[in-house]
Amino acid sequence: MSIIKKPLKILHTSDIHLGAYDKRSGRFSDENKIKQERHFIKIIELGIKHQVDAFLIPGDLFDNARVDDETLVLFANEIKRLGIPTIVAPGNHDHVGPNSLYDRIDLNKIASNLFILRNESGSSITFDELNLKIWAKAHTEEIPDFRPFSEPPARNYDGWYICMGHGHYIHPKAVQRHSFHISCQEINHLDCDYVALGHWEQYTIVEAGINTLAAYSGAPESLAHESGLGGRVLLVELNSKDDKKITALSLNGEEKIEHEDMPYLEADKDYNPFN
Repeated sequence: MSIIKKPLKILHTSDIHLGAYDKRSGRFSDENKIKQERHFIKIIELGIKHQVDAFLIPGDLFDNARVDDETLVLFANEIKRLGIPTIVAPGNHDHVGPNSLYDRIDLNKIASNLFILRNESGSSITFDELNLKIWAKAHTEEIPDFRPFSEPPARNYDGWYICMGHGHYIHPKAVQRHSFHISCQEINHLDCDYVALGHWEQYTIVEAGINTLAAYSGAPESLAHESGLGGRVLLVELNSKDDKKITALSLNGEEKIEHEDMPYLEADKDYNPFN
């Protein structure tokens, strides 16, 4: 029996880099730390305001493995306050494996609604009440040629299927020496409804085949303050196979950016990830 999919509202952000200004970070700044944490709290407030069903963070939630314990606790308390399934796929800054910050304290003891996909080969979690399944790979420093979407499992699910990945999308002007390649062909092969991407500070929809919507959320706050990037998170609305919409919400009171006005990036058609 096929599942009847109810409309879903997803909040998508990445590259938050919490703890970037903590005491052991190498760039300690009370002022920037407070500002960054306020930005994160604004994300939570947007999730509550828009009554989203799930919160996705595909990588670089934390800046490094040296973040203060109080930063970990602040994060977990805010996720508890949000009160909805929050799914994290660790990136290259907050990787799993030896000395991972995710092993330091029990975040789930504070926030039982937090789910961390920790398997570098890929793992999934299903939320029956949302008719939602999510799959992702976790980054590890032990795999230098890591590819977020290589060798994915078959979909095998009639409900909403979302994949998360932290890496570098290959477009015609891409610098291919960058690590963690993601291709349009790989995204298309996932056979999913939405692909939540992280690693870039600019919110961008990318070419992803016929039935899949894929986008980078951008950073809520750029660490390169002079770049002018960051400051937004994505509200993703999944209504049906043919009715999916992204809105870029501002953390700073600016007008929202509708789907049709979002930056769009075409794929490099000559790039073959399967060679």
